[in-house]
Amino acid sequence: MSKYVLQLSLALTSLFLGGQAVMAQARALRIGLIGDSTVATTYGWGPAFEDRCTEQTQVLHFAKNGATLESLSKKFDELLQLKPDYVIIQFGHNDQKRYGPDVYRTKLTSYVERAKLAGVKPIVFSSVTRRNFGDDGTILPREATLKAALPSYAATAQLVAKQQGVPFVDLYGISVNHHNTIGPQESRQYNFNPSDTTHFSPAGAAATAELIIKALKVAVPELNGCFK
Repeated sequence: MSKYVLQLSLALTSLFLGGQAVMAQARALRIGLIGDSTVATTYGWGPAFEDRCTEQTQVLHFAKNGATLESLSKKFDELLQLKPDYVIIQFGHNDQKRYGPDVYRTKLTSYVERAKLAGVKPIVFSSVTRRNFGDDGTILPREATLKAALPSYAATAQLVAKQQGVPFVDLYGISVNHHNTIGPQESRQYNFNPSDTTHFSPAGAAATAELIIKALKVAVPELNGCFK
């Protein structure tokens, strides 16, 4: 092999490897979000969460108003086909209107197992609290007309995460503690409208996203570099 051909071969190899490195650096880390309206782009925390992500992090929004684990099952498969690196799964508000914690556990377990099978890392969240306060000024979970109160679903989500060996963020507990600390008056600033104690104003979404990111940095330390 002549000296010229050898030099050309080395140059092309270097160029190829350099291009591969650039492509690897350029690929955004992908985080999928799936859940109900408290996550969705309408009046959930999803957009505020994305705003806190770096330019090298892509957020895939698959949460939907009124969604349950059952109703969004096919959309979850569509999300997995996009091969996100991680998927955050948060359901409960609508599930508790339709089936109890045992059925919820089965359906949530299916989501986690399907994500793992697809090579996607699942992160299980318990549901963010509704901002309903009792006479003592602390959060009072709704129970009337529901299959069970939200704390039961939060405990079930934690159990599924433990059984499946995947990260868990107790957003229910974190958000309850947060609102008990700031109290009913300040919590009203989180309401999408004066009577809506479930969905978020922009300020409420931003504050909730901040709680989530702080918890994620502990539960999934490898995501620390994904946030501004």
